[in-house]
Amino acid sequence: MKFPENFLWGAATAAAQIEGGYLEGGRTPSIWDNAPATKIKNGENCHVACDFYHRWREDVAFMKEMGLKSYRFSVSWPRVMPKEGKVNEEGLKFYSDLVDELLKEGIEPLVTLYHWDMPAWVDAYGGWEDKRITAFFLDYAKAVVEKLSDRVQYWITFNEPSCFLMNGYMQGVHAPFKRHYLALPKSVSLLRLGRSSPKTRAILPPSKKRAKRPFLRAWAP
Repeated sequence: MKFPENFLWGAATAAAQIEGGYLEGGRTPSIWDNAPATKIKNGENCHVACDFYHRWREDVAFMKEMGLKSYRFSVSWPRVMPKEGKVNEEGLKFYSDLVDELLKEGIEPLVTLYHWDMPAWVDAYGGWEDKRITAFFLDYAKAVVEKLSDRVQYWITFNEPSCFLMNGYMQGVHAPFKRHYLALPKSVSLLRLGRSSPKTRAILPPSKKRAKRPFLRAWAP
């Protein structure tokens, strides 16, 4: 198989899987940080994980050594919005510095806004079962896009919404471990995605709207 010259070879991660530093830099817990030990194999947690929060420069150096041309990472919602109405500038700086380092090493950053690590404070309102999450998510997306859109061209809104809805709210096997089989049709989340994405596009400055790909909305069914 022949790949096009502009094909982006890279790697992808999720914040909850790699970052650690779960109470550092102004961050508050996510639904995965608060997961009962009985719900996770061997009672493990993601409080330290791969310690990317402290070792990200080393990891970017490894990416360059491997010859990666792109890196898709997710932003931790509770690192950026540790509580309702509060934007954590220290958290935004972490991702801004990461983007700068990636670009310096010739690695294209791709940003996922939501890869399942909902803030515990949002979950307390009902999470994806409560209509207020639309406004909460928009405030969060606005903060991230305004901080990074001058350097990031590629954006993914949700990672696998069918998974976090079914596994998290219907089957109860992923955080927040709810079993509400009839409470949350997939269309509810997709409707909220549809409401959020156009508004997030509008956040981008005019010059960014003319970029090659100013805002990609992607998800896996």
